[in-house]
Order: sequence, then C-alpha cells, then structure tokens
Amino acid sequence: MDIVDKMVQYMKKRDNSTLLTTGIQMSIEDLSVVTIKVLSWLRLEYKRKVWISQGRKTKHKPLEVNFKYPWCVDLKMILEKEEAFRNCFVIKDGKFDFLDSIPEKERMAAWEKAYQGFNDPIHSLR
Repeated sequence: MDIVDKMVQYMKKRDNSTLLTTGIQMSIEDLSVVTIKVLSWLRLEYKRKVWISQGRKTKHKPLEVNFKYPWCVDLKMILEKEEAFRNCFVIKDGKFDFLDSIPEKERMAAWEKAYQGFNDPIHSLR
C-alpha cells in the first residue's frame, strides 16, 4: 500500500509534498500529528494481528475520530482532497478505517509496513 510508504517517508523527511499533492495548506506540525495518529493506529493493528495469532481475545478496531479535535478535522480534509488517502481509507460513523473494498491481505501488508517503518520512540508500541 503506497500511502503507508508515503506516510513513513513523510515522518523521516517532514516534507509536506510527500503526502499533500492537491494544494492543501497545512503546517508540518499539523500534518505530522495526523500522520503519527494514522501510523500509530496501523502499528497497533499489526500488534492486534500478532495477538490474535497467539490466541489472545482481541479484534481489529477502527481509529476513533472526533471532529472537536483539530487533527480529526485535518484528517477528514486530507481524506476528502487527496486521492491516495481516499482510495484506501474512509471515515464512517466517527471511525477511520480501510475501505471495505481493501482486501485483508493488503491491510495486513499496510499494518506491517507501518510497524516496520515507523519507529518514532515517543509513539512506539514495542
């Protein structure tokens, strides 16, 4: 999933043009918050996959969004305007998740890419 690669690359270089191609104006800090939230959620989903394989009682969960928080408003705007995001993700009923059309195999690959590529020590789930 190319968008996960782009988010990981963004976190390394902090160049907005890596993720924003439609002229959205957003500070590096604001885009970083959105990217960290999404990558952290993807990493947690990878951990959940591991836990499920170990027989633990858990399930995959979407990322909760609440539009009273600026990062959620920014995420919604990115999702509406950026095709790379819109082709993979959706916000529905206050939850951010993969589109139903994204196969499980692609979701698992995205989780693993985020887990392997995003190692910000402050947000690490290891």
